[in-house]
Amino acid sequence: MPSANLHDIQIYYEERGEGETILLAPPSWWPCDTWNVAVVPALSQRYRTIVFDCRGTGYSSKPDHGYTIRQFAEDCAGLLEHLKISRCHAVGFALGGQIVQALAIERPDLVATVTIAAAGAGVKALDGGPRQARTTDEEEIRKHGFERFIRGHIENDDMAFNPKFFRERPEGVRALSDALWQRQTSPEQHRYHYEARQTWDTLGNAARIMVPTLVLCGAADDVNRGGSTPVGTARRLAELVPGCELALIPNVKHMTFWDGNGALHALQDFLNRHPIHGI
Repeated sequence: MPSANLHDIQIYYEERGEGETILLAPPSWWPCDTWNVAVVPALSQRYRTIVFDCRGTGYSSKPDHGYTIRQFAEDCAGLLEHLKISRCHAVGFALGGQIVQALAIERPDLVATVTIAAAGAGVKALDGGPRQARTTDEEEIRKHGFERFIRGHIENDDMAFNPKFFRERPEGVRALSDALWQRQTSPEQHRYHYEARQTWDTLGNAARIMVPTLVLCGAADDVNRGGSTPVGTARRLAELVPGCELALIPNVKHMTFWDGNGALHALQDFLNRHPIHGI
């Protein structure tokens, strides 16, 4: 299995396609197999796509302690250097959006563009107050079992998918659910990843991004999570990130890149207009 030895850990990765490099950063506790549902097959027709398992997920190392967003971003930088990639398009979904934001801030030399999709607000809610962390996950896992808890994040049409897509494309929903579950690790690692969300201030760091940026979100991604919604965070980011573009995809909920193909079209349009120079 391809992996990068980054000091104390191994990071598993996969690459496919040729052209400019796109690094795809996953949400918390999502193995990289999830990107292989719809996203990599589309993007790899024109780009070199790199997907990876964050520490604590899939085939990567699983330390017995918690993580931070900055640490995930450092792992991304190490992976890019391992692959001798001088610059890339960095694309992140949910917590992955926070990861690529941190990467663009800490290592702008490695990032040509950044796309932040359906990211959370981090430690602060939209009103600037402290974000109210959800504390029911362990209870849900005990009640429903770990597999049902994990699959439940995908297999619904109230938070994850538009009801029409959910009804008409059950095979796509099932494929993403299977990819999310098959290389899950443990409730403990899930908790480490969940707690990592509280180590980064997405809105507070927005003005520090100095590369072309796309803020991407489903227009219907409006579930309140501790005082913020993804679409509300997206709108606020668009006001704070210098010169960024905002794309709100109609009729799309939280599964931004999988709830229809509107987000993929918006991403590819943005990348087409911001090629990597000097590679």
